[in-house]
Amino acid sequence: MPYRIRRRPESSPAVRQQLTDEVSGLLARMAFHQAWLQIEATTVAGPYATLVATARAEAGAQMSLAWRQSPITTDTGMNLGIPYPRDRSNAARATCIEVMRRHL
Repeated sequence: MPYRIRRRPESSPAVRQQLTDEVSGLLARMAFHQAWLQIEATTVAGPYATLVATARAEAGAQMSLAWRQSPITTDTGMNLGIPYPRDRSNAARATCIEVMRRHL
């Protein structure tokens, strides 16, 4: 979502609403999967919860920064140049996937 926010076409109420609806949808899907894992695969639920919390913390800070930046208005501006760091969420995802593989 930080990339979507940063690359938003404009700063209008409609665009803000669309992007915040997408964030809400993502959060709802993550909560659904977290609850499902707590029911079906309790050994995976903890690592998944850690992944969600880590990703939310990283993305949350990045989204806050993206909202403070002006919309991109040129084609060349679409190339942000430096990726948003995801080191912690990548590590949490790797751990979660390893636990999932053992659980299968």
